[in-house]
Formats: sequence, structure tokens, C-alpha cells
Amino acid sequence: MTYRQGGIIFALVTAAGLGSITTQAKIAYSDGSNAMTLMLIRFLISTLVFGLILIIRRENFAVAKAQRQGLLLVGLIWSGAMICYLLSVESISVSLAVLILYTYPLQVLIYSIFRRQLQASGLLVCLFACAFIGLYLALSGSDLTTDPKGILLVAMASFGAAFTFICGARIAPRMSPLLMTFWVNAIGLVLILPLMPGQLVLPVSMKGNIALIAATLFYLIAILSQFQALARLPAARAAFLLNLEPVVSILLAFLVLNELLSITQWGGIVLVIGVVLMSLRFQPATT
Repeated sequence: MTYRQGGIIFALVTAAGLGSITTQAKIAYSDGSNAMTLMLIRFLISTLVFGLILIIRRENFAVAKAQRQGLLLVGLIWSGAMICYLLSVESISVSLAVLILYTYPLQVLIYSIFRRQLQASGLLVCLFACAFIGLYLALSGSDLTTDPKGILLVAMASFGAAFTFICGARIAPRMSPLLMTFWVNAIGLVLILPLMPGQLVLPVSMKGNIALIAATLFYLIAILSQFQALARLPAARAAFLLNLEPVVSILLAFLVLNELLSITQWGGIVLVIGVVLMSLRFQPATT
């Protein structure tokens, strides 16, 4: 297996892991919990687990001075983006929030072309555009609720996700992805703690608690795989493969929660999967 192939696998695992969280989160929310509780638990458990692994492996927690500022920015902006995204769905529909959030692969593409990391081509732009159109169709099954505050929050989340991929792809190859994952979650934990008074609500039944644990485990796998992918792939390719995350969420909602999908949604799902498979055979030109 080549280094690039390993990066693709890690990116696909990230998409599957993050996409699997949504279904479990819905189960936990319906059992009395909330999004802020889920965020706190996943940051807390991730910090403890990855910190323990570093201790067992006797690895140093120190970060090279040249990487500290970038790592701090990634941690703050990634965590802030996720918090903004969760807050946005309080006032706008989830489908609209996901659609706006997933403009970030397009932002990463534009940045990569502007910085001459990639050479613009018709096929490259077409792949990204078709993936976004596919997501629009896949998410078109529900009514859209709009609100300026919610749209602003999710737009900030999208920008934050784009920044994480762009900056993370520069940092990840120069440091241990495990160490990077630990510090990003530790920063997220510090960021979310002041927001938690009055927000901590655990599920009331075993089913909800199991779903909360499952969502946390999926996050552990996904976030470590994300930085493993960024250590091996250009930011634009890694971000593009993450278009599969909403598709995984929709399919699991269909399989686990018995949510019905329209023909249009099935068409969107097939389109996203198709262009992602096409992208695996396409190597964009660099400049």
C-alpha cells in the first residue's frame, strides 16, 4: 500500500466515522440529551484516551516551537467551527446547515488553485461541483428553515472546516498525528467547558447512553483518521473525500431510523458516491 493509498483509506474512514455519529446522536437527543453534552463528552474522552496512549507509548507531549501557533489555531478554529455548527441547527434546518457546511471542500479547492498547489482543470472543477450538486439533491427531502443568525453560524463553521484542512495539511506531515489529535481535542475541551453550565444533560435510559458512547467511539476513530489522512494527502483531496460523510448519515438514517428517502435523494446519493469513486482514479496536476 502506498502512502497516498493509506491517506485515501484514512479519509474514507473519517467520512464513515463522522457520518455514523449523526444517527447515534439523534437517538441520544431523543432520549433527553443534547448537542453540547455530546461535544463535551467527545472532547473529554478523546483527550483522556489519546493522552493515555501517548503515555503508554512513552511519547513526548511537547510540540515543536515552529508548529505551536498553527496547532493552536487548528484546535481553536476546528472546535469553534463544530460549536458554531451545533448552535446553527437551533435556528435553521439540519439539511440547510449540512449543505452550507459542505461548501468547505469548494473553499479548499479554490484556495489550492489560488495558491498554485493545484492546476485548475475542467474535470477537477466538475468533480467538486457534481459532489456539491449530489449533496443538494440528497438533502432535498426536508423543508428548509432559514434564519440569518443560523446561516451566519454555519457559514463560520464551513470556513473553520476549510481552514482546518488547509492548515492541518501543512502541520500533520511534520508531527505525530496522534499528538496532533490529542492537542486539538484538549484545546476543544478547554474551549467548551465555559459554555457547559446548565447544558450537561445525559440520556435517561440505557439505549440513549449506549448511543452516546457509540457516537463518542465513532468520533475517536474519525478524528484520529482525519489527521492521519491530512498527513498523507493534499488538503483538497482529503476534503473532497469527506463529501461522503453526509451520504453515510443519510443511509444510516434510512437503515437504522427507518427514515424514508425520495427518488431525488437516492439520485443525489448515487451521484456523490459516483464522483468520489471517479476521483480515486484521477490525479490532479500540481503546479
